[in-house]
Amino acid sequence: MEMHQVRYFLALCEERNFTRAANRCGVAQPSLTRAIKQMEAKLGGSLFDRARANTRLTDLGILVRPELKQINRSAAEAKRKAGKFLAARSIKSSQPRAMEAFMRAHHVIAVVAVLVIGLGAKQFLFPPKQADADAVPSASLNVFQMQIDHPNKKDLPAQTMRDMSVVFSESD
Repeated sequence: MEMHQVRYFLALCEERNFTRAANRCGVAQPSLTRAIKQMEAKLGGSLFDRARANTRLTDLGILVRPELKQINRSAAEAKRKAGKFLAARSIKSSQPRAMEAFMRAHHVIAVVAVLVIGLGAKQFLFPPKQADADAVPSASLNVFQMQIDHPNKKDLPAQTMRDMSVVFSESD
């Protein structure tokens, strides 16, 4: 017995008409009839009394209907659980890459912020005059790289920064 036969049987039980059941299942009426006949052959008896006006369940049909309903519900539940499991697994497998990209972006933003604050926005907006550029540095700033707590931190690219000297004129 195959799942499509079970679905066709249940649709025919509700519709009580081969044409409407076939339309409901999205198949041609001869395909539904053939599937029901194959099912009857497997079970060894007729499942439906076929009349022109109305199709009714036989005693065998009445006996197997609850079991076939349970099979259909179980198959739907198994499909739902499999979809949920696979969706959760795909989210988990993409999390490390997404987290790594998030951390790298925020690391770059943090380093730029430290540089801008440490060096002063004035240095970026107003470059020093030639006389100031030749002067001896009077102050220095050490920038330390942030410590990243990540399972793959060995794989992340290391960024080293050297001491940077800044010249501030007294007119500032």
